[in-house]
Amino acid sequence: MLRSIPIWVLVGFACATLTGCVALEPRADPSRFFTLTPLSQVDRPQSQSNPAAISIGLGPVKMAGYLDRQQLVTRVSQNRFQVAENDRWAEPLEENFTRVLMENLTALAPTTGFVGYPWRANERPKYQLEIEVLRFEPNSAANVELLARWQLRESATKRLARSQQTRLSPAIAGSSTEAAVAALSAALGEFSREIAQAVLALDGVAKP
Repeated sequence: MLRSIPIWVLVGFACATLTGCVALEPRADPSRFFTLTPLSQVDRPQSQSNPAAISIGLGPVKMAGYLDRQQLVTRVSQNRFQVAENDRWAEPLEENFTRVLMENLTALAPTTGFVGYPWRANERPKYQLEIEVLRFEPNSAANVELLARWQLRESATKRLARSQQTRLSPAIAGSSTEAAVAALSAALGEFSREIAQAVLALDGVAKP
């Protein structure tokens, strides 16, 4: 019976069968996941056991809409971005940014008590730190850029104690995504230092 079937038909059937089997095999997920990191212990001042002199409420922290995605983005020109489909944030960037900033500030300003937004009515801090992140990405010039507007105001009176815009652009030490994320973490560390200095100047709190 098989002798009556042309050989090219059998070869085609075998190839189709093999191709179907290959297509059904599970493929490895090429996604890689990244996270920002806080300042290292070497970069932190020596902790103090004194009670908190003032309380600061951190938040809300708002990110520009184009950053509200799981994929990492790179600014390749003033008006164009490149989205890395396989390089992703391990958690929402706004949450990651806020959590690392909180950890940095707690270490850099140990005489200050920090509470995350939103807080309970009976935990209202003396000051509120509001942040709007306008840019936070690597670019084609081998730098990362952090551009943010932030303000400190008294919670009870809404009196503005400090209002500032910060722009930081440290270089990326390498060509990998991991190097870019490390540079973003470094930029967030410098941003944390700038805010910590402003916080420590409130109510005459001495720098550590």
